[in-house]
Amino acid sequence: MLTHTLDMKSTIKYFLAYFIISLLFQYSMGQNNKPIGINISSVSDYSTELVFTDAFKQCRQWISSNASGGGPWDTGINVPLNANGYPLQIPFDDGIHAPQLVKTLMLWDIGSAVPIGNYRLIVKGNGKVRLSFGASGTYNCPLDILLPVTGQVMLEILSSEPGNPISDIKFIYPDYTDTYENQIFTTEFLTFLKDFSVIRFMDFTRTNGSQVASWADITPYSYYSQAQESGVAWEYLVRLANTTQKDIWINIPHRADDDYIIELAGLLKQTLDPGLKIYLEYSNELWNAGFSQNGDCAAFAANLGITGTPWERTWKYTAKRSADVFRIFNEVFTEDDRLIRIIPSQAANSWLTNQLITYFKDPAFNPDLVKADAVAIAPYFGGEVANVIINNHEENDVTIPEIIDRLEQSLPDAFEWIANNKEVADEHQLELICYEAGQHLVATGNNVNNTVLTNKLIAANHDSALEELYCDYMDFWYQHAGGLLCHFSSHGTYSKWGSWGIKENFQDTENPKYKALQNCVFKDNTVAVFTPENAAEDLILFPNPADQWITILLHVPASGPFVYTLFDLTGSVIQTGMLHSGERMDTSRLSNGCYLFQVQHDKGIFVKKMMLY
Repeated sequence: MLTHTLDMKSTIKYFLAYFIISLLFQYSMGQNNKPIGINISSVSDYSTELVFTDAFKQCRQWISSNASGGGPWDTGINVPLNANGYPLQIPFDDGIHAPQLVKTLMLWDIGSAVPIGNYRLIVKGNGKVRLSFGASGTYNCPLDILLPVTGQVMLEILSSEPGNPISDIKFIYPDYTDTYENQIFTTEFLTFLKDFSVIRFMDFTRTNGSQVASWADITPYSYYSQAQESGVAWEYLVRLANTTQKDIWINIPHRADDDYIIELAGLLKQTLDPGLKIYLEYSNELWNAGFSQNGDCAAFAANLGITGTPWERTWKYTAKRSADVFRIFNEVFTEDDRLIRIIPSQAANSWLTNQLITYFKDPAFNPDLVKADAVAIAPYFGGEVANVIINNHEENDVTIPEIIDRLEQSLPDAFEWIANNKEVADEHQLELICYEAGQHLVATGNNVNNTVLTNKLIAANHDSALEELYCDYMDFWYQHAGGLLCHFSSHGTYSKWGSWGIKENFQDTENPKYKALQNCVFKDNTVAVFTPENAAEDLILFPNPADQWITILLHVPASGPFVYTLFDLTGSVIQTGMLHSGERMDTSRLSNGCYLFQVQHDKGIFVKKMMLY
């Protein structure tokens, strides 16, 4: 686990005794009797979803402050950065303001989710950095050290020489100090994802309110932090999908121009595993006036001469731009069956669902008459419970069981929305799927500041009785709709803004919402693991019993590294990363037993069994 650093074994207790040379069985897609997806969280310094083995990839954007130590926490002064986001020089003096340094935060305010142990801090370039709060010390750079971490961390760049400025900072979690170069994503994150068939990346790519308009606006893969307003780099999304072998659900930014869509489609065509499907949606909840994309699209529509009320213009623009996105992807992906083209709608308004589909079929908005495959809704339950409690002045007296009862009483509304939208989808010969789902225990407006209510809503989300409600909810969906359901969301600290995560953190495995999925959804599915298609003799593993390392040889033409994934026989991801042919992998942390070593390469997918004794 992330919270424990494994000691190297003092003696070699096992060695690689043999490898089963041949593994030429067919790939099983698994049985998705209850197709289930997950909305993963946005990447941030305060997220409990620790995505990367390098914590610095989730650090906060640089905060400028006076080098003297005085003045405000954040001066707001822009310090010039290089292409990868590192300051060109520290202190920075613009001749107007006081000289500036920069600082950033990691693992901020996430409590027990912080992995405790010895982290590896790597800094290239000449300068000086300082750590404080859960770590301490001032260090001259370049630097590569292990240091103890007990909680949230602030890192300051105190100086950085212009001739060789500080760059390529890494802050590696304890369990990955020796393996981070070969493993991008944490094992905990990968293991969590194994039971889902689809990953929805709406928050991961920061869809809501996105200012991304052109391909030049995207976050670079090599940028110092992926916690940017432009979202995580698309290349990381592809690597995660290829590693986990999960289909992807992507959301196109509402401002994105055609060139952006062409570039994205091309990137996915070239790099995403060809066996994976792409759920394709234009923006997110464009019908929802609470998001800025709603008003933006009404204005975009008016600029094109589209008439009607603001909301009607938004609906029409949703149809038009969805058709544009589908057309461009169709042109890039000639194998049409990889794409699931989605018309998004509002669960509580099946009339709107029909209207959006009608607009989409109108040649005025869809002149090429491209096809859609599905309509997507978010049939949350319990959305009115919190505000009713406040309006009735019940927050001091209402009990947790009473909140659960009210949640249960809200289920028929969600069931009616599902049934009504299913009828519309069937009329238009579209599949009904679910882009978000789950409880909606959150107040609105000023009611969010009622601490008494917030604490009770959070407690209800941890109450064991919620498991049965979730099972009833899921059962109705699969019995009456049957299509993909994506829970919202994965991990996140519960607060006045909602208790959206199926767990609060990786350790929250007894959460009733997560247990409901385990007991009422996951158990009815089998999960696909790998796709062996090529001769096993092309992949050779050489053990070295003396030092517990193995050498990996892949006998195919290669222009760069390949992705590898190590599975146990239950299908759980044990380790993943990047290797070049001829490089070595450490096995000292692996338990005795049988494993499946999978390599993904542009020439195909290769698998070998290996036994550790």
